Amino acid sequence: MNKLYPIKFIADPRERVWGGDYLIKGLKKDFDEEFSNRPVGESWELWSLYGGSSVVSNGFLAGNTLDELMEIYLGDLVGENVFAHYRGDFPLLVKILDIKGKISVQVHPSNEIAMEREDSYGKAEMWYIMDAKPGAKLYVGFNRNVTPTELYNKCKDGTVTELLNCITPQKGDCIYIQPGCIHAAEGEVVVAEIQQSSDISYRLYDWGRENNPKTARKMHLEDAIDVIDYSEFDKEKYFFSKVTGSRTIVDTNNFVVSTLELVKAERIIPSLTGSFTVYMCLNGKASLRMNDGNEYHISKGETILVPSSMEDFLLVPMEEGTILLDVHMPQLSDDPDLYLNYDEPEDEAHGSYKDSSEECDCGHHHYHHHHNEDHHGCGCGCEEEDDEDEEDYL
Repeated sequence: MNKLYPIKFIADPRERVWGGDYLIKGLKKDFDEEFSNRPVGESWELWSLYGGSSVVSNGFLAGNTLDELMEIYLGDLVGENVFAHYRGDFPLLVKILDIKGKISVQVHPSNEIAMEREDSYGKAEMWYIMDAKPGAKLYVGFNRNVTPTELYNKCKDGTVTELLNCITPQKGDCIYIQPGCIHAAEGEVVVAEIQQSSDISYRLYDWGRENNPKTARKMHLEDAIDVIDYSEFDKEKYFFSKVTGSRTIVDTNNFVVSTLELVKAERIIPSLTGSFTVYMCLNGKASLRMNDGNEYHISKGETILVPSSMEDFLLVPMEEGTILLDVHMPQLSDDPDLYLNYDEPEDEAHGSYKDSSEECDCGHHHYHHHHNEDHHGCGCGCEEEDDEDEEDYL
């Protein structure tokens, strides 16, 4: 069997009502021609959901899917404990968002709730702000403690933003959005998003679009009431302003994310983490230089997967100001039980967030996802009215 190498994948566009054209014009994503005049809100960089997955773009594995790689290389690709813990599922979804309009006010469930209701993993996510224009706003959590009744009434009368913590995003800001944290966004902002491999979202308020038959999308306010954390958003714990240098941003049971500012070449030993590593280039350009002389390059907006079993290599900056996101899985047991304290606050943090150093009609789905009549997060297209939503309820 040929040796594994740093693997790049074809970026998958997702049309969204709130999307723009930056992914194509700014980041030069080579999407199909059909997306050239559509509002593309998301580029799925690395994913495996609903029976589909990313397609390899480089090397002898080009044309193969991530799911096929998982079946062939097992723990050599993602790490033995990671493979066992997730029962052969790839555990992350990596995206870039181009927000031009307004993303619905929404919330994601925890692992326990998502597994009970949807037969899916929950959805914790981290946002890194790659760019933001004046006037952009992020709504994350509440600006004070609120009650379910208060939230329900304000979603119904269109004044819910009065309850939300509003952040004016700036390049380099990072936000950890744990399950249960209500959130939304508006204005021009580009976001690198690292999340659990799940697309389960509950939409609470859609900026009035839900009141127009031509723009109305399925709402899930009643479903979300017992999912939400109603306490005031802890900005000190979950928001990181203008992150610079190399530092760990999020260290949880679901993923570990760090920024890596490349000033000089760094020796990387993949086996040390016991996990695959994902690098996303946020700025500049970097080269992964192998001991056999091969090189693999990533530029701003590109993502690459480094298999767990790879030999050491050099990570080299090719431009001044090169910054990467470094993403890998934490140390995991081989016990795949999804209910083992995943959503205890202290367990989510691993001690610190801040570190200075029934199957659908469409067929078999990746997580054997049991859909209710609303097809939360299904993306199967079984209901014509939900075609525009595809997998995501943003």
